Amino acid sequence: MAAYAASKAAVAMFTKCLGLEVARYGIRCNVIAPGSTGTPMLTALWAEGRGRSTRSTARRSSTGSGSRSARSPHPRTSRGVLFLLSEAAGHITLETLTIDGGATLGV
Repeated sequence: MAAYAASKAAVAMFTKCLGLEVARYGIRCNVIAPGSTGTPMLTALWAEGRGRSTRSTARRSSTGSGSRSARSPHPRTSRGVLFLLSEAAGHITLETLTIDGGATLGV
């Protein structure tokens, strides 16, 4: 998990640094951080006793927010992408848009 987490952080920072370099050309760079997606990696974590039955359930019950399941967030994620591509987001750059139904509590 350390390499996975480090690579995600590296991609996010690379995108932000790239955004600084290309801003003079009117190019905006943002990061989309989707929530849990039904992948083999995620289901392997469940098999090890980590994941949905422990952390996600606790967050949901204590906060009333969070992902309700590990369904693929693609429809919700694509709406965020479409927003960032729209003129309405023309002044948004160097940001990370987390689309996870509140599962990470904004952390």
